[in-house]
Amino acid sequence: MTKTNTNGRAAQKSSGFSLIEMLVVVAVLMIITGAIFEQINNAQKTAVSEQDKMDLFQESREFMDQMTRDIRSTGYPNPRNVEGGQFDPTSEPDSQHLAAGLVKIDAGELWFEADVTGNGQVSVIHYFLDTDATKPGCPCLRRSETLKVDGDPVTDQNQPNYQVEVQNVLNGTADNPIFTAYKSDGTKATLPIQMDDVPSSPVADINSIRVTLTVQSKIPDAKTGARPIVSLVSTARLNNCSQAHSSASDALMGCQ
Repeated sequence: MTKTNTNGRAAQKSSGFSLIEMLVVVAVLMIITGAIFEQINNAQKTAVSEQDKMDLFQESREFMDQMTRDIRSTGYPNPRNVEGGQFDPTSEPDSQHLAAGLVKIDAGELWFEADVTGNGQVSVIHYFLDTDATKPGCPCLRRSETLKVDGDPVTDQNQPNYQVEVQNVLNGTADNPIFTAYKSDGTKATLPIQMDDVPSSPVADINSIRVTLTVQSKIPDAKTGARPIVSLVSTARLNNCSQAHSSASDALMGCQ
């Protein structure tokens, strides 16, 4: 039997959502949407950090490959590559047409002469760790390449023109060097050493150079918050002879 109200109309059952139910639905949707956007944001951060790590590794590896090629050309061309009698033996290291070889090596510095481009012109190559933290990206490893001029390899060459090659370098100290030198008998050389060291220059005894490069990313890892670190090691043999000589006797070493 149908119930009627005081006006004689049939009572109908109410339909739809209440205000509280609507608020609950909106709150749930907001939570779900927030969670989805958080996952998207985390995925984007992870993608950026992973790409940065890949770029950091690739750039460091390419730089190490370039440096290794440079080191292997150290000392080329030298008197053994030209006909005898064309140069005065006492002035061969000073000739712009011949590479003197390794000039100086330290934990954060490498200096040598070589025809690194194969165009017949000898260049003076400097690798130098700039530890000035006020400069963008430093401590950073810089590289300079200038044409050799007639004159003493240590004192008479043009001023280096450095360009930044690798930023945020972590090593380069005596305890954690970038460059390590080894003699022909396999023993480690004590650094620093330079061509004009007397009574005899120990650079002529260097057989190979090990390069260790440790670089830190500029972007923190999305998961850990720490800045990723990449470390690469390469060893290059010095294939060409050195023209290091003794200032006391002016006797050539390594190219006898």
